Amino acid sequence: MQLVLNIYDPVTKMITKQYTSETVDIMFGTIEDLIDIIDMDNLSNDMEWAKLIVMSMKKIKPLLKEVFTDVTDEELKNTKIKELVPLFINIFKFALDEIKGLGGNSKN
Repeated sequence: MQLVLNIYDPVTKMITKQYTSETVDIMFGTIEDLIDIIDMDNLSNDMEWAKLIVMSMKKIKPLLKEVFTDVTDEELKNTKIKELVPLFINIFKFALDEIKGLGGNSKN
């Protein structure tokens, strides 16, 4: 899965830079922080995801910096929230798939 983060010029609203990532290598602590604020029963549509993202911006910023290692705080200020919702959904789905995959690889 390829993840894309667009950075926009604040005046022209045109894309000035684009970060991509083929894989997501998320640290346990970051996932732990996100799980604390996620109510899986209420994440049935994009509006619920959008609310989650807005309520947890301080935790999402480090997550984005883990996925797109070269992005700066200033650049993150110039992203579009409507693009962050599907991006975050994909990152979270990838992380869940990784967690599920661990169970199949364990040895007793």
